[in-house]
Amino acid sequence: MRARGYAIIILSRQARAASPGITNVVCDLTDSESIKQAATHIAAQTSRVDVLVHCAGIITPQVVGKLDSATITSQIAVDLTAPIELTNALLPIMRRGGHIVFVNSMAAAFPLAGSSVYTAAKFGLRGFARALEQELRPRRIQVSSIYPASVNTPMLSQEMAAGGSIYNFIDPPQEPDVTAQRILECCERGSREVFSSVFDKLFTHACLTSMGLLKLSLPIMKLLGRRGYRRYQRGLTTRP
Repeated sequence: MRARGYAIIILSRQARAASPGITNVVCDLTDSESIKQAATHIAAQTSRVDVLVHCAGIITPQVVGKLDSATITSQIAVDLTAPIELTNALLPIMRRGGHIVFVNSMAAAFPLAGSSVYTAAKFGLRGFARALEQELRPRRIQVSSIYPASVNTPMLSQEMAAGGSIYNFIDPPQEPDVTAQRILECCERGSREVFSSVFDKLFTHACLTSMGLLKLSLPIMKLLGRRGYRRYQRGLTTRP
């Protein structure tokens, strides 16, 4: 995005060294007051926001009955509450014709047993984005959601170490640059919902329409995921 000429503002829990074209603002997305302070700081630095990208996320696999309050609170805060609060805080300075992009998850369509809180947050984020789209039509602010397959990041490794979903490996995990490119394309093309492939898009909408199809598909998805995970683990052991 910097190469395209955007002036970028990044929210991060840690202070970062300044770099050309990038402003860093310290913000803890689990803290509503921190979000408000960050938004106030941004409004003082710029008169308008053209594009708002929500890409922070956290997942901690736990089965219901053994959930702890801190885990529930942190996942809902980062995955759902923070995008809502940050959008609400920055909307007054978003220009007409601007764009809001939510990096969601396939968990917004396929329930992840063992990660029910994350699933609930992502289902909620999809609903918020769709409702927001209707609200912002008069201002011609576009709202898009991206549904990447699993992404090869430390978050994925941590999730699997904690007993994460095997569905992550139905297809090989994408590299972060692939998702970053899709975010950029989404900003420039204005798509409502972006999936990793046409098949993912059609299959996802079919499963959202038919619970019967979803129920029939899950065992096959689990089988494909187990095979993919074995391939992924073999790849890890053979890397130099």
